[in-house]
Parts: sequence; C-alpha cells; structure tokens
Amino acid sequence: MARRKGRGRRHYSSYGNYVVSQRRELTTAFGGIDRDVERLFLALDPYSLELLFQAYASHYGGSAGAYARKTYPNWQSGAVRMSGEVAERLLNLLPPRLPYSVRYDLVKKLRNANFRPMTRHVRTTQERWREDLRPAIEEVVAHGETASLSDRLKGRVSWLANGDVAAAEALMSEAIREESLSRLAYLKVEFQRLDAIIAQLGEYQTAVTHAIELPQGSIQVHIAIPKVSMWKKFTNWLG
Repeated sequence: MARRKGRGRRHYSSYGNYVVSQRRELTTAFGGIDRDVERLFLALDPYSLELLFQAYASHYGGSAGAYARKTYPNWQSGAVRMSGEVAERLLNLLPPRLPYSVRYDLVKKLRNANFRPMTRHVRTTQERWREDLRPAIEEVVAHGETASLSDRLKGRVSWLANGDVAAAEALMSEAIREESLSRLAYLKVEFQRLDAIIAQLGEYQTAVTHAIELPQGSIQVHIAIPKVSMWKKFTNWLG
C-alpha cells in the first residue's frame, strides 16, 4: 500500500511539473499576454463571466465548462494555478469580446515581445559619416517591418488572424516609423555636438563612438579621427 501511495505522489508531482512547464511555454510564446488575459478574466462582471462560461462549454465541452465554473473561485483566490491548457483556451475566447483598445494593447505587447531589434556597426570619418550612415539607418528602419506576428502564433490563437489585428499592426508600424523620424531629426544636432567635442580634444583623441537608438534597433557609430603627425604638431606649435 505504501508503495502505491508513493507512486501516486510521484505521479501528482510529475503532472504538477507538466502543468507549470506547459504554462511557462505559453507565457514565453505569447509574451505574457496570457497572464493579462487571465487577470481580465478573473475581473469580469457577472454577466460577461456567464457569457464566457457558456462559450467555454460550447467550444470545449460540458465537462470542461463545469470544471471552469467550479475552479473559478480557486483561480481568483490563488489556491489553484491556471493550467496552460485553460489559459490558452481563454486566450482564444476572451480577447474578441474585449474593447478594441484592450485588444490593441495585447497585440502591441505580443508584437514587441516577438520582435528582435537589429544592431549595425558603422566605421566612418568626420567627413563621411552622413553618407556612411544612410544605408545603415535605412536598413534598421526597414527591419521594423519584420515585427509582424508569426503564422505559428496565429494558428494557435485564431483571433490574431482577423482584420482588426492586421489593422492594429499597420498602425503600430506607422507609429514606429514616425518615432524613428523624430529621433533622426536630432541626429545632425548630436553630431554637431560630437564635432565640437572632437575639436576640443584635438590630437589627444583618435576615435569617437556614438550609439543611435531607434525603435527597430541601434547603430553603433565609430568615427575615426586621423592622428596628427609629429611634424604637424611641431608646425602647430610654431604657429
């Protein structure tokens, strides 16, 4: 009997670890918006909650719906952790019933979590920095177009493939481009400041490094300053 009891504990522990691992995978894949949806679910008013329970039972079966109703108070109190399976079902069911502004924020968070900023390095001179930077800036800004949601995510959560989400992504892309342009407007001022610093440092500085931060990534600029020859130093000293 003792051995059977021990096996039961091990089975429960193994299942508990599986549930935690399953939820962690969901949270990682969806940038944490499953946690946001869970909080929204637990804060629904009674009428909206009842409609959601009905939809849950309709989509996933009566026993699943009964489990959700029964476990809801324990999810609210924190006595029971929500599994990845339930959380993914809610991720499919609840957002389409939420206001557009809330869905927009969820999509924005998911999009940002799945976007990998680009880094480019540019080695240039005082005379050529504008010409050398232009292609790097264009490449980094264009990289923002790769921030769209993947087909894999859309396959798991169907509402991510609808027109509202596509429109939200287009708005976000435009906002990112506008932010990039506003930051680039200060680029000339930044380098004028660098020119002044370089002039003050004179012969004691051979290079200046500067980082340009954009929403789509960063550009590390390395400006090489020609070394002053000993003869030039001597003639400068003579005046």
